[in-house]
Amino acid sequence: MKPENEVFLTIEQLAERYGRKLSTVKTLVSRNPGALPPSIKLGRARNAPVRFRLSDCVKWESELAKEQEQRSRKASVRCLQDLLG
Repeated sequence: MKPENEVFLTIEQLAERYGRKLSTVKTLVSRNPGALPPSIKLGRARNAPVRFRLSDCVKWESELAKEQEQRSRKASVRCLQDLLG
């Protein structure tokens, strides 16, 4: 997708997408941005609006799913190793 056609989400839209409270997402943006997809601040002011590229959200979701799958596999292997002794 060309940059000029990129879709951006507001904090409210991101909260809705992930089923999180708006206040939680606002807190995460400032205190723990690594817990969210990459964001873009529109301006330098402290209260400048924040947006999230939809493509970044989709990529972030995919990476999370891969990480969870890998953790699940490792846990399954450990469990089997324990059972087999």
